[in-house]
Amino acid sequence: MVNRKTMLVTGAAALALLGIGGGVALADTASSTTPSTSGEQSQTKHHKGLLAHTAHGQLTLNGPKHQVVDVQRGEVQSVDGKSITVKSSDGFTATYTVDSNTKVRKDKKTAAISQVATGDQVLVMADKNGSADTAKRIADRGPAKR
Repeated sequence: MVNRKTMLVTGAAALALLGIGGGVALADTASSTTPSTSGEQSQTKHHKGLLAHTAHGQLTLNGPKHQVVDVQRGEVQSVDGKSITVKSSDGFTATYTVDSNTKVRKDKKTAAISQVATGDQVLVMADKNGSADTAKRIADRGPAKR
């Protein structure tokens, strides 16, 4: 049950960071019974913009174990069946372990890690355990548009 809840929270965070589920990330604001004002609507749009432009970061999820999740958006520098290295637009580079539990999506469809190519733009969500980062989800948007 905890694992399923963790995956749901992680998935919601991924959607929010992709800019698709900004409303999920702002559920605290949306749950208010008070009608929103134009100022609140402006703040909501601003938050969606921030999430859509996230390069990399770390989230700590509440729960019995306070799971730490790394998030990174960037260009694939190298990839194989065991790892993926991503470089964000600000130069930050990280390598993530890929295992049989890593879920990969390419062009919004289920894919395999073998379909991810060097130069593709990806969003990686990874569990952090000490110094190890294990990719749980990789969303591949294909080659960078130049």
